[in-house]
Amino acid sequence: MKKNIHILLAATLLFGATSCEDFLQKDPPSSPSQSVFWQKKSDFESALAGTYSVMYSGVFSQIMPCLDGLTDNAIVQHSEGTYGWAKTIAQGDLTPNQGGFVTDIYGNCYKGIARVHILMEQLDQYTGSDISADEKKFMLAQCKALRGYFYSWLYQCYKEVPVVTQSLDLNTMYQPKATRAEVLNRVMTDYDEAISELPDKLYSDSQTSGRFTVSAVKALKARILLFDAYDSNGKAISSKMEEVLTLLQSIKGYSLAARVRDNFISEKQLASPEIMFSVRFLRPNLTHSMDLYYGAWAVLDPTRNMVDAFECTDGKPWGESPLTVRPDESILYGNDDALKKAERAKMFMNRDRRLYESVNHSMNFVDDGFKDEEVQVNESNNKGPTGFSALKYVQPTDVTPGYSTVSDADIVVLRYAHVLLMIAEAENEAHGATTTALNAINEVRTRSGQPAIEAGISQDDLRERIRNEWRIETCFEGLRYFQLKRWKLMDKRVNGVEDPAYPGYIKVYKPAFEFFPIPQSEIDKAGGVLKQDPAYE
Repeated sequence: MKKNIHILLAATLLFGATSCEDFLQKDPPSSPSQSVFWQKKSDFESALAGTYSVMYSGVFSQIMPCLDGLTDNAIVQHSEGTYGWAKTIAQGDLTPNQGGFVTDIYGNCYKGIARVHILMEQLDQYTGSDISADEKKFMLAQCKALRGYFYSWLYQCYKEVPVVTQSLDLNTMYQPKATRAEVLNRVMTDYDEAISELPDKLYSDSQTSGRFTVSAVKALKARILLFDAYDSNGKAISSKMEEVLTLLQSIKGYSLAARVRDNFISEKQLASPEIMFSVRFLRPNLTHSMDLYYGAWAVLDPTRNMVDAFECTDGKPWGESPLTVRPDESILYGNDDALKKAERAKMFMNRDRRLYESVNHSMNFVDDGFKDEEVQVNESNNKGPTGFSALKYVQPTDVTPGYSTVSDADIVVLRYAHVLLMIAEAENEAHGATTTALNAINEVRTRSGQPAIEAGISQDDLRERIRNEWRIETCFEGLRYFQLKRWKLMDKRVNGVEDPAYPGYIKVYKPAFEFFPIPQSEIDKAGGVLKQDPAYE
């Protein structure tokens, strides 16, 4: 069996009553009532699992890669709420009534926060002897890590949101927005308390498998600190970079897997020394449709600009390296599929192997760079408008038609490679191109066979190398959107961008789009208590 996950139906039914649009808890007739549910230790374990189950929804799970459709990395070719309405949002249609990511992130975060509060309050009241003090402490620490995680999403995606720290009733169910400083303080407080109270175990440990660990929370806290470590002009704030470094350098026990792709193949994920936190899946009851979305339906299509970002094997940029094999551009976007595929294949010659591990160029059959593993992708349903599709999460298979309608690959939220790149970024911004910065980025590069960046490089040049390393190492992991936001580069890298293979689809980014609007449905229900972001009024 791939992994052991305890998700009890009773918890799902009980916690399923928590609407993403209503803070009230209303038990449906088929669920156990609050008064009879909290009777024993297993009830609380089920409730914790039910709280974690929010992560199986929307952007926390199978559509997380679609966030890259809001950036220069990819295009989401289908305009559907299933994929966050990423295609239309990227074209500038971002309104309080948009739905998709706008409502999904807001609603699921508060759903998770409401579940956290129920569990914390019931734990506080519980007097049974079957839960030890250490077990209660562990559950409460998990709750704090979860609440910090949900608020971190709200902090990065919305300008100001309500801060709720307890279950609400009829008199308190609608809350005004808090300031950004107050939201950030909630994130930091929850993360700090979780760090101090969680046992210092690896993610692979049986007790913490599928749960937050000290190292994971430290890395997630560092991610939020880094998000705020640049001023409005994109200039690094040295004191914040120092804080990031201090936190990250205390993380121990993790290392890189043999190759990036091992972190995304279901059968190899449990053995990965690199995965620090993920959303766990297990056949037959816990599955998702990523093979279908990103394989058969080619929902997420890498841009030509994304493909060009991968270096050649000599470490030089594609196009500048003498190893570059140029396609015939007149054929590349022509009408003959066979010729187009042959020309696209030239772009994959002598390239960083992460290109083969992340991007499918033929839409039909791809050797992903390793003879022992091939990935077949069905071409009959949809073709990517850019000529490429996202391969990273597609599982290897030799079955016909070449993809599965279900997958149980874990959704990777945090890897040790992310920690190394955060160290490289923060160190370079704080102290320049030091040995520490170079060692961190080079550990990531050499894992994929790329030559090390040598000493003597300037701080500015290393900054660009680190940012490109972030892009190619973490493509389609849902991070690029937040990276460009922290570097204040969304306007430069996204606004007005058009892919040569998809003329007419032009991305639009305005300063007002720095944060999502509050969903209009929440504004309407609050009766004036909750105010819209002025950028969308």
